[in-house]
Formats: sequence, C-alpha cells, structure tokens
Amino acid sequence: MKKITLLLLTVCNLLLIAQTNRSTDVTPPKVETKPIVYKYPSKAFLTVQDYQNEFNAQNLINPRIYGQNPLLTDNITSQQFEAANNQYIANAADDFKVPANKVWNITSVNANGYLQSGTYPTAYNVTFYSNSGTNLPSSIIRTEAVTLASGSASPSLKLATPMSLTEGTYWVSVQAIMDLSGGQWFWSTYNDSSTLNQPYAWKNPGAGFGSTCTTNWNTGSICIAGQLKDLQFSLDGTESSSCKVFTGRILPTDPTHSPRITRDGIHSACGTAKVYPGDFGSGAFHYKSYSLQNTSATPDCVTLSLKNTDPDGLKQVHLMAYTGSFNPANISQNYLGDIGNSSLSGAVETMNVTIPGNTTIILIASEVTGNTAFTADFTITVLSANCATLLKTVDNPKGGAVNVYPNPTTGVLFVNGMQPKQANVFDVSGKLIPTKVDGNTIDTQKLPKGNYILKMEDKEGKSATTKFSKK
Repeated sequence: MKKITLLLLTVCNLLLIAQTNRSTDVTPPKVETKPIVYKYPSKAFLTVQDYQNEFNAQNLINPRIYGQNPLLTDNITSQQFEAANNQYIANAADDFKVPANKVWNITSVNANGYLQSGTYPTAYNVTFYSNSGTNLPSSIIRTEAVTLASGSASPSLKLATPMSLTEGTYWVSVQAIMDLSGGQWFWSTYNDSSTLNQPYAWKNPGAGFGSTCTTNWNTGSICIAGQLKDLQFSLDGTESSSCKVFTGRILPTDPTHSPRITRDGIHSACGTAKVYPGDFGSGAFHYKSYSLQNTSATPDCVTLSLKNTDPDGLKQVHLMAYTGSFNPANISQNYLGDIGNSSLSGAVETMNVTIPGNTTIILIASEVTGNTAFTADFTITVLSANCATLLKTVDNPKGGAVNVYPNPTTGVLFVNGMQPKQANVFDVSGKLIPTKVDGNTIDTQKLPKGNYILKMEDKEGKSATTKFSKK
C-alpha cells in the first residue's frame, strides 16, 4: 500500500510539473533558467467572483475609476532584467480612455500578474504614454519606479503624486524590476469583446524572444501568435469635471517675448514656491496670453493641464504662470511657476500653482522654437475644488477692441477683432433671440427695429459684449 501511495504522489508531481512548463508560441531558450515570453495560468478559478476576490485582495485603495479584470486566462512577460540578461527585457502596455469633459486624477495602478517561481517583485516601473495615430503607445507622459513595502505578483502601485489626465486615449505600462535569478513576472491577459478599446501592445527591444516587435510597439497578437486581447489592470483615483478650458494655437502674428524660460523638468507644485529656472537662448518666441482670476478671498490651489495636439514632435508648447501681469521683456518678473516640460505630440503635462485670494494670474503658452508653424491647437485645462470662484478671460494679443459695424445696421452685422464661434442676441427685456453666425458676420435681417445686446465667444473662449441697433 505504501509503494502504491508513493507512486501516485510521484505521478501527481510529474503532472504538475508538466502543467506549469508548457511550451510557448515564441520558442524560449532551452535552458530552464532562461525566461519565456508568456505563461499559461497555473491556478484555475471556478467562478468570476473567486477571481475578483483574489484580485481585490491586492487592490485596497478606493475608489477605482477604471478596471478591466475578468477571469484569469493567460500571461505575457513584462520585466526589466539585469544587464546580463537585457536581451529579455520586455514591456507590455494597454490603453484606456478618459471621457469627454472629465479629468482623471490617478493615484495608483493595479496589475494582476503571475510569478514563475522565485520571489515576489518589490519594485515596478509604471509608465503612461500618449496615443499614437496608429493607436499604439507614443510619447512618454510620465514614468516612475514604484517600490513596495513587501513583494507582490498582483501589485497595487501608488504613484508619488496623482497623474492628472484630461479627456483622450492613453496607455499604461507596468514592468517588474527584478533580476532573472529572482524569477519571472507575467502580466495576466484575457480575451474580451471590442468594448475595451485597442488590444494590448508589446515590445522586446533586445530581441531575446525572437519576435519582430523589438524597438517599436506593436499589437500583442502580432508580436506573439495566439495572444489574447487585453491586460488585466485597474486605476484608482478620482474623476472630476474641468473648471475652465482654454483652446488656442500660437500664430506668427502673436506677440513675442525674449528669451525663453529654461525647461528644467520640474513641475510647479502648491505649497512650495518654485525658483525661477533661468533664461535660455535668445531670439523672439511667440506666445498666447490668458488670465485666470480667483474671486474668493481664500487662496486656491489649481491644477493646469497642457495638451499640445500638433503631431510634429518638434513643434512644442511650454506653459508658464505669472502673478498680476506678464512682462515679455523680463520673463522672470512676477514669475509664479511653470510646467517643467513642454508638451508635444499629444503628450499631457501638468503643473500646480496657488492663486492668492482676489488675485489674477496670467498664463503664457509659448513656443519653444521661434517661428514654429503649428498645425493643431493646444488646450489648457484648469482643475480646482472651487470652480465657482474662478473666472477666465482671454487676453487679446493684438490689444485691439472688439466692435461691430455698421451700427446701426439694416441687416448683416460685421464683427471686427474676433471671429465668433457663437453669438447670442438679447432684446431690451432680456429675451434671447435666435441668430445665425457665419464667420465674422451675424445675420440680423429678421430682427425687428430696436436696440439689442450682443454676446459673443470665439473658439479660444474669448468673450465680448457690445450693443447695436437695428433700423
């Protein structure tokens, strides 16, 4: 009986070893200590709830603002090895979307993973990317190495400071930092419907796994035949609506300042005044100027998010803030803060500044290279817990007033000084009267004779109010 029992135990052990060492589509090195590109799961969950309970045990930070974490299916390697095995360094990333008119302040990233022997990783790289024109990771928005108090295969990775993202598509990558001697970490994947945006992306710059996806990102199933669609991860943080949004494009006719500010990579923060980083270069740099007023007597910490949508990475925009006024001949005067890094190719950069009570600050969106011919707009999104006390205005770069003519008019009214995106006409009783706007003309032919108030706003958020008469 004892021999039979030992035989059964031996058979069970052999079956277990066979199950946890299946071959892969990308043939790994024959030596057992070398890494493999992906791994079938070794733990089966009977129900989705069992899986959720297991995953949520590693995800205790609330609230969760995004998640794609169904039943465990498969795994893909995403790990930074030591220099001796750098040919096996691989990176996986998946996309997510921030809804229109919303801002996500991401505090932590949670990835469901699997460890092949060894010890649990105690450090991970977390990287956020903008979205490319081919729906793959593009420019790095932010990257940081997160160290855990104790190792985990399904880590909850708390960011040093919240990652603020405005509406749009982004990619997030999680990569274990561990020598090969410590084991190999895999990010869990699964196959789901088309509702989860783009399939995950993968690359192996050192080509150690024999894939064609080396220095450039590509879809996981193209890199490794038979791979599933998405990665299992969730994002924790808060969602808020933006207070104000400025939209503009720097033009050759805009005013200039000289020199420009040094981009030191340090984002301004509330509570700690940033020292002016110094001047850089010479020549003239065009800029757009906006003002933001705190109408409360209480200081307000605001987040400013800059997104430059011009696809050309050489066409960059930098954001600066000044208290009260901006002097283009002395850009250190009244300096309040800056964004540290310029925005390019859709990358989002953020900064925080404190607006003193009953104070107006000036925001300067500046080109980094003189006479840049931008082909797309930038946006500056303002976030605050006290939106009701913030007023925005758009400075007129040319300094001219907005007026309408002929006034009085008999039909078509022409606008000088701005091109309205929308216009509202009110009679003397305050009643709104529908009107048609076409470029810089407003059709008033159907209006009865009398006096009216015209309120206009252009695509940059600049507003103007004037009076006119209809004969």
